[in-house]
Amino acid sequence: MSFSIISAALVGLTFAAVMLVSGNNLSACVGPAVGSRIISKRFGMLLGATGFSAGLLVQGAGMTKSIGVLLPNATVELRATALLVSIIIFIIAAVVRVPMSLSMSLIGLLAGLSITGKASASGFYVAEVASLWIVAPMISIALGFYFIRFLRRSRPNNFWQRIQAYKVLLIVLSFSTAYVLGANTLGLVVATSGFDVVTVVAAVVAIFVGSFYLSGGAIRRISQEFYSMRYSDALATLVTSTFLVEAATIFNIPLSNTQTTASAIFGTGISYRAKFVSLKPFLTIVAGWVVAPLLSFAIGILIRGSIT
Repeated sequence: MSFSIISAALVGLTFAAVMLVSGNNLSACVGPAVGSRIISKRFGMLLGATGFSAGLLVQGAGMTKSIGVLLPNATVELRATALLVSIIIFIIAAVVRVPMSLSMSLIGLLAGLSITGKASASGFYVAEVASLWIVAPMISIALGFYFIRFLRRSRPNNFWQRIQAYKVLLIVLSFSTAYVLGANTLGLVVATSGFDVVTVVAAVVAIFVGSFYLSGGAIRRISQEFYSMRYSDALATLVTSTFLVEAATIFNIPLSNTQTTASAIFGTGISYRAKFVSLKPFLTIVAGWVVAPLLSFAIGILIRGSIT
């Protein structure tokens, strides 16, 4: 009986985590297209949710390799604990308005549990993931910087032809950005719970619930911010983020799209000589990238120590 209760709790926690991530991150995927009125907010929700689901179903299972390295032979109780603590950290961060990635928190927590448990290959893997988290924002800034300059130099003379091309590309990239987030971040969450049929079905339902019922405010806020950007800026940002997260997914390495997107936005901003770019918001986000995994890592060590 206890095993079935814990198993049901694990499915419920998977549902909650996926719902929160979907509702929080959908805006970054479809914000440019919605904000520029290329698509409606309702269609943007559907487009993003479909992309999340497709990524999870097609490539998400690859993240089980990451969980297998960090927590080999993990019990149902330990998996449920990891998801519960990650959700709590994510909610607290949202309440106090501190930018924090659930995937980074989850990896930090799993690393703390794993290293304390003396898992053989986990140390090297954690170092590999941490290195990517340091390098990826730098690559995003550089790609955003140079890609936007390339777009400005190579844009067609026909203004309306250029606008139509940007609109089509923004719709495609909205889907592709959602796809890679589903494959990477949501794949990691579901892999933590075991990635069986029940948890995958629960995750897909959670994607649509989170996308349609939790993302409205964030879409309005982000779409307005993106709308102040040019089509070319939004295009460069989404291309950069999609490329880097998909590359990380191929190698089964968790990478938050908040890292790649925020860094790419900063890169496109500094590419303009006459445009003022404030460092404070970006540095606040960077601080969240540091605090989230370190705090979660410390909590993981405490949890593992209390159950061993």
